[in-house]
Amino acid sequence: MTKLQTTIDNDQLILGQFGDIEFGPWGIECSDQDGFITLTDTTRNAGYQDGIWHLPTGRLIIDLHTKQIDANKIAIAASFTPLDDMALQDAVIRLVFDKEAIKSGIINDQVFVHTNSDKYRLYPTKQAQLVGVSGHCITVTLDATNGAARFDPYLYLRDRDDHWIIHARLLPRDPVDQIWLRWANRFFTLSAPNPVARWVWRISPLKNLLWRMRERLGRRCPEIQAVPLNTLRKGQVLSLEVTCHFQ
Repeated sequence: MTKLQTTIDNDQLILGQFGDIEFGPWGIECSDQDGFITLTDTTRNAGYQDGIWHLPTGRLIIDLHTKQIDANKIAIAASFTPLDDMALQDAVIRLVFDKEAIKSGIINDQVFVHTNSDKYRLYPTKQAQLVGVSGHCITVTLDATNGAARFDPYLYLRDRDDHWIIHARLLPRDPVDQIWLRWANRFFTLSAPNPVARWVWRISPLKNLLWRMRERLGRRCPEIQAVPLNTLRKGQVLSLEVTCHFQ
C-alpha cells in the first residue's frame, strides 16, 4: 500500500509525497486591485504584521488550517475576514504538484496533458483530478464555501512550468461593484477609466471575451483582461474547505 507522507508546519503543507508523486508547498492567495497576498510566491503591495494582512484597500485576517485526516486524505480550510470595507478580486486555496509523475489532469470531464500553456482552466465545478504515470489518482474536492452572497466558487486546473496547479477559488458574482479593465506588461500597467470599463462590461460579447481573458487563454495571450471586484463589509467572511484524496 502506498503511504501518504506530509510535512505540515504552522497549519501549512510544506511538502508531501504519495508514491512517485511529489507536491507542495500549498497555501492561500487573495488580492484587491493593487495588492496580492500569497504564502507560496511573492507578495505585491501587501504586508503581514501581528496576525493581520495589510493590502492597499484594507486589512484582512486570514486563517488557514491543514491536516492529514486519515491515511489518504488531507483537509484544507481557509477563511478571509476583512477588518475594513474592501473590494477583493478573489480568495483562494492553492495546491501545487510536481508534473514529472503525473500523466494528465481532468476537470469538467475534460482531460488535459501538461504543455506549459499556463491556462487557467476555470469552471464552477466541485472536483478536479490528476492521474499519475504509475496509476495513482489524486482527487481534489471543493466541499464547502461561503461567498457572503457576493462571491461564487470555482476550481481551476493549470499547467505551468514544472507544476500542475489546482485552485479552489471564490470570484465576484454579478452585479459586481468594480471592473478593472487593464493591459499589463513587464514595463507598465494601463487601466481603463471606470466609465469605460463599465461600458465594456455591459456589452455581453465583450464581457464574455475579456473576463479574465489572459488567465483563460494562457501565456500566449496578451496581458489584457477584465477583472471584477466586489466589496466585502467589515466582519463578513469568505471561506473555502477542500479535501485532497490520494488513491
